[in-house]
Amino acid sequence: MASHPSPPSPVDERPRFGPLVLLGLQHVLVMYAGVVVVPIVVGAGLGLPQAQIADLVSVDLVLAGIGTLLQALGVWKFGIRMPLVVGAASNGIVPMVLIGSTQGLSTVYGSLLVVGVLWVLIAPLFSKLLKLFPEVVTGTVITLIGLTLIPVGLKLIAGSNPSAHNYGAPANLALAGFTLALIAVFYRVFRGLLGQLAMLIALTVGAIVGWLTGLGSLAGVANGPVFGLLKPLHYGALHFDIPSILLFLVIVFVLMVEASGQGLAVGQVVGKKVGPRDIANLLRVDGLLTALSGVFNGFAYTTFGQNIGLVALTKVRSRYPVAVGGVILIVFGVVQPVGRVIAAIPQPVIGAAAVATFAALTVSGIQLLSRVDFNQTGNLVIVMLSLGVGLIPAGAPDFYKQFPFAAQVFLKSGVATGTVLAILLNLLFFARRKRQPEAPIARPEPAAKLSQS
Repeated sequence: MASHPSPPSPVDERPRFGPLVLLGLQHVLVMYAGVVVVPIVVGAGLGLPQAQIADLVSVDLVLAGIGTLLQALGVWKFGIRMPLVVGAASNGIVPMVLIGSTQGLSTVYGSLLVVGVLWVLIAPLFSKLLKLFPEVVTGTVITLIGLTLIPVGLKLIAGSNPSAHNYGAPANLALAGFTLALIAVFYRVFRGLLGQLAMLIALTVGAIVGWLTGLGSLAGVANGPVFGLLKPLHYGALHFDIPSILLFLVIVFVLMVEASGQGLAVGQVVGKKVGPRDIANLLRVDGLLTALSGVFNGFAYTTFGQNIGLVALTKVRSRYPVAVGGVILIVFGVVQPVGRVIAAIPQPVIGAAAVATFAALTVSGIQLLSRVDFNQTGNLVIVMLSLGVGLIPAGAPDFYKQFPFAAQVFLKSGVATGTVLAILLNLLFFARRKRQPEAPIARPEPAAKLSQS
């Protein structure tokens, strides 16, 4: 009797072309704001003219697209082959502005080239630490990532400067609330493909309403060049400065901790075991993109968790829509008017979608923690202290301002501090216990059940 081939993993399923493109666009919209904010902030911090900032955004989108393609599809030992996106790391903003304003961007990009190469080389060694991430640690990290990201969406809605005259403007809050209501209604009403695209449809309707009510404008879409091309070594020959390289190495350690957490998080959401080899492949991509940035005027890159909540919401675990999203990012970077339309979406609309997806990621972490035995005091202490300490930067951004700059670089990343603390506490409570065989990873369903009933 002939044996039937086993069905492909949900990660390897290929949706039809039409849904594939729309689902890919949905991933891009969810993470787009996180991608473009870094070049805008760095450019403004260095006092660059608007045209040069636009060039930085263009480069950033192209490199993010290449990294996203590698993570989704994989080439040799580069890429985890999971639905993960890549973007410029906000952790790199401060050192880029600090070094760029004192020693020039040629030193910044020389440092990025060196640390990127080192990143690729040490990725396999760092991935061996994966045994330090049992369920109690992984669940804590996933929950912490979600809780840390939610304020990002809130700032897009209300604004980032509480002293600004338009901070928390009722019109912005109303538009965000309207978008959230659309998301809830569409997930409740729509079935099949429309249900999977509920987020994209809500974003589109919210954007149109925002433009019609004057909360956004398409006026600037026609301004500027049609095509933007990468300009290697635009800021001159690279300069290598050891103190600057060491500062960026501190950033790299933080990003490796965070990215490892993202890899474990997506594995839990899609129901696929993630091992040291997978994490090494993931980290190599981040290092490669950072090294390329040294030549093509980019940034320090990291694997994002912004779209993991979207995977949980839509239940589309395939990596191929994310690969299409990578192509879309490249197109947005090269064909600039397309990207300007996306950039024109009112921030409250993007913020509402971000709050929903980051909250869904938080729920995924809570689901994993629900399988942890909290009758063991150690597990309770791990989650309690790691979440408490990890949320300090989100709740009190200036908490560590009296610390040395190098320490602030690490401590201001709540995900990094919470992750390291969870690992250390787990070793404190459980290091001497006999290691138990790992249970198979169940495929968690989004607790909110926002799919069709």
